Amino acid sequence: NVQRRKISERIESVKHIPAVFYFDNLLTYERDRLVEQGVYFVVADKFAFVPTLIINRRSTKSEIKELFYPSTQYILLYHLQIESLDGLSLKELEDKVPYKYKTIAKSIKQLEALGLVRLEGSRNKKLVFEMSGKELWDNVSTNLIDPIKSIEYTSDIFPEGDVGGISALSHYSMLASEDVPTRVLTAEWVREHKSSIPELHSFEDTQRIEIWKYPPLGTSGYVDKLSLYLTLKDDKDPRVEKEIEIMMNEIKW
Repeated sequence: NVQRRKISERIESVKHIPAVFYFDNLLTYERDRLVEQGVYFVVADKFAFVPTLIINRRSTKSEIKELFYPSTQYILLYHLQIESLDGLSLKELEDKVPYKYKTIAKSIKQLEALGLVRLEGSRNKKLVFEMSGKELWDNVSTNLIDPIKSIEYTSDIFPEGDVGGISALSHYSMLASEDVPTRVLTAEWVREHKSSIPELHSFEDTQRIEIWKYPPLGTSGYVDKLSLYLTLKDDKDPRVEKEIEIMMNEIKW
């Protein structure tokens, strides 16, 4: 596999196009080793690892989606709040975010089309953000989506999921908390645990449940600050507006 990588690099240095190996069959462990070495390959009509074709295919204007995909927003917020993703390959991103390679590639393509990132290198392309911190956040203000897919309620006290809504804001500020905290679940989690969660309905009841389009990035049982801001930024309660402003001003970009 190392030998194939060296061969492909020599071919690319001469032809200036990606070298791709073709196999009729390939064992899974052999395929994984090729991926680790960054060797592009196709296995008959069963499998293909050719990231350059996924990432570098030119986009027409109609293909560029201005509003972020949920996965794109997750990746961006991870970069801003958890740890920098600069210098990582798409394969390395798989170890950081809860998405598969194909979804990650689609998200990076969107960020690239919007001029927010670029990919460097001829093989195992590395991700480079064009801006950082507050500048990056300000530049994506029109691309960000509301994390909430739907709002449900339950008559039972439900302890699963991160705390969101006003209860999360009270954790980050001086605002009084709700009597029963808002809980945040993803649509995928609800589908997988449908048989074990209480009945959800649309009319207001004991506990508010927010169904999100992507997993919150909180690591302490509370949703992350930037996602929380997006869920509450249109709240007209002056107390909420003030505490949201204070929370955002205290973020260390």
